[in-house]
Amino acid sequence: MGLRCLGIALWLAGATCISHHHQVSLFTKKCGRVPLKNEIEGSRIIGGHRAPKGSWPWIVSLQVMTFHNQSKHFCGGSLIEKRWVITAAHCLEKYRDPQMWRAVVGVNNLYQHPQTSKKIKIDTIIIHPHFISEKYVNDIALFHLKRKVNFNNYIQPICLPFFDFLVNLTRRTRCFISGWGRTKEKGWYSSYLQEAEVHYIPRNICNSKESYDETVPYTSFCAGEEAGTVDTCMGDSGGPFMCYIPESKRYFLMGITSFGFGCGKKNFPGIYTEVQFYKMGVNNILLLAAAKATHKVTTLQGNTSIIMVFIILLMFT
Repeated sequence: MGLRCLGIALWLAGATCISHHHQVSLFTKKCGRVPLKNEIEGSRIIGGHRAPKGSWPWIVSLQVMTFHNQSKHFCGGSLIEKRWVITAAHCLEKYRDPQMWRAVVGVNNLYQHPQTSKKIKIDTIIIHPHFISEKYVNDIALFHLKRKVNFNNYIQPICLPFFDFLVNLTRRTRCFISGWGRTKEKGWYSSYLQEAEVHYIPRNICNSKESYDETVPYTSFCAGEEAGTVDTCMGDSGGPFMCYIPESKRYFLMGITSFGFGCGKKNFPGIYTEVQFYKMGVNNILLLAAAKATHKVTTLQGNTSIIMVFIILLMFT
């Protein structure tokens, strides 16, 4: 029996449009593992240090192509499948044409690309349809790669927190941030990947009058250090907030670097999009892609093509 689902906003909770015959398990035992790292090393990015090669094999440098066919690091991202990268929607405010972007995976130094690394063009960008740029509400987007990546010791997917496993963050959960952003507020981007350990900060503290004063979006959470010693900064946007869950012995992508007041300021920790909040939307998009759904691309202006709301499932039999 054919199933037609036209114009379904699959980001929205409850918009499941998948036949039971086409359900697939996207939680793989291979996600969230670090082949070159036998155990977690405590690390004490602002307040962080250079990450060893292969420490975070799912981190992606999302780069924008310039006029002279050069590229520059613009945002971070996380590899969640062989052809999918998750990042922040606000990274797309200036550059929305997929042809302007590429994903670089398996690198530690942005200017050194070993044979184990890959540079892949983007064919589709999906932005949450209810993203509010002024308030960073629903600050989440997906990049679809033109070709699959092959996993190796330096390229691995990170686990998403809603496939067969529920993660509850506390201040004791071991969580980490990583990126090539500025290592101080008015500094330069880092050539080498940086890392730091941070902790989850309860909403009542982060949204207090001394801090963000009720301006943290309901789709986000805070993490870092209240003293401001460890934080993400410009250039880290879209990168992972990742937590190690001992019960599963793997890392989960709990947050996406979204925004903050300055960098490393006391009482103003980093704000992260809460990935678990988007369980249904991301799940549906990946399931449809796995079932070889058809993408409907909306032209915004000129030759700029980007999926804003819809993935169209034309027919399942």
